[in-house]
Amino acid sequence: MTTDPETLPSRSHALLVQLGYSVGNLGKSVVWTSFESIMLFYLVSIAGFGPLMGGALLALSLCWDAMFDLSVARFTDARGGARGLAKLVLVGAPLCGVCFWLIFVLQAPMAVAAAIIACRIGYSLCDVGHNTLLIRVASAPGDAARVSGMRLLFSASGVALLALVSGSSLSLADPLAQRQSFASGAMAGGALYMATLAIALIATRGLNSPGQAAAGEGHSRPILRYLGDPSFRRLLLLAVVQAGLVPLFQRALPFYGQAVRGGASWAGPALLTITIAQSVALPGWMAIARRHSPRRIATVSHGVAILAMIGLMVLPIGALGMAMLALFGGALGGMNLAIWALLTEIVQRSGGVGGETTPVGLFLAGLKGSAAMGNLLFAAIVAVGAGGSLLPLSATVVPILGSLIAIGLLIGGRGLWLSQGRGEGQSGGELHQTVSPAA
Repeated sequence: MTTDPETLPSRSHALLVQLGYSVGNLGKSVVWTSFESIMLFYLVSIAGFGPLMGGALLALSLCWDAMFDLSVARFTDARGGARGLAKLVLVGAPLCGVCFWLIFVLQAPMAVAAAIIACRIGYSLCDVGHNTLLIRVASAPGDAARVSGMRLLFSASGVALLALVSGSSLSLADPLAQRQSFASGAMAGGALYMATLAIALIATRGLNSPGQAAAGEGHSRPILRYLGDPSFRRLLLLAVVQAGLVPLFQRALPFYGQAVRGGASWAGPALLTITIAQSVALPGWMAIARRHSPRRIATVSHGVAILAMIGLMVLPIGALGMAMLALFGGALGGMNLAIWALLTEIVQRSGGVGGETTPVGLFLAGLKGSAAMGNLLFAAIVAVGAGGSLLPLSATVVPILGSLIAIGLLIGGRGLWLSQGRGEGQSGGELHQTVSPAA
């Protein structure tokens, strides 16, 4: 996949456009992090699901989400037209927002399961639409890391809101009071989801795909074309590891709190600490991205995550434990910024061959499929190791293994990464290389 660098857009969009687009991540992060950090605990402790049943339900919803992402992406590129991305968000936002609230209102297990599936369908529609708009918003060389950083800052704000609300709900002793508190928070979260995505649509109205001409030419098998590209293939493997194994500590927070810190309510302050640290670290990562490649940022971030998890294994309580949580949050900011910057650069350098939505859908499919397996793995750990040392040990060991694999992918494939084209230490604004031809 190659394209002439001279044909790439060189002018950045206005800051208000970039900020308006990025605010969409505020509501999205509330829903996504709810599924990643508290949903299994809610299903097992309040909604009456068994650990394996709840984990299987969440894994099934994410697997469906992954397949749906790819199908929606291909349909949008083939028949969506210029407003295809906006249509996805307009349909998906109300569906996701309302069903997110219903998850915590309905009591019958089958009704809760149906609400979860419907919520994930709506989220998938919005996820493909909103994430693909990143390719249009980050139109100039150097924009990818900056806009990704803005998105993550809003994501961190959403997680902070979730941490405050969930911490308050989990501190209640009565299960009925917990359910009512979660339902109230979910209603606000669903409304926030719809409102912030509406702002993103308004901010990005009129933006065209940077690769419309190439997309119009098409490619008979765009999925195979992207999978045949070494840079994209290695990025997809990195996303699988980063979404499946590294976040297990966040998924375990309520259970980890019960096992190590004397109560599930510890999850709220812990998540807030991680989120604040990520927010504080992101401007630093964005500044570093001006001079260093996303590959290098990702490598350092995973190394920092390993140090944080080792620290939590050695001294999980006290001031050092909180410092390790903050260190882990900072690492998450770097690795998430880097992976979205890498995706944006690869898609832009492909020239939009086969459509701009297909590679994003393929990326999201890999990310969510691996997250599903991660949820299932953690559910099995809860079922087998609840009450023992297996759960708190796994909460730190599994992320360490994930980061070690990620570092291996980043270092082992150094010559394949697109970002190598600009050279280590050069500014993002100096990127003028093309993607390697498809294998």
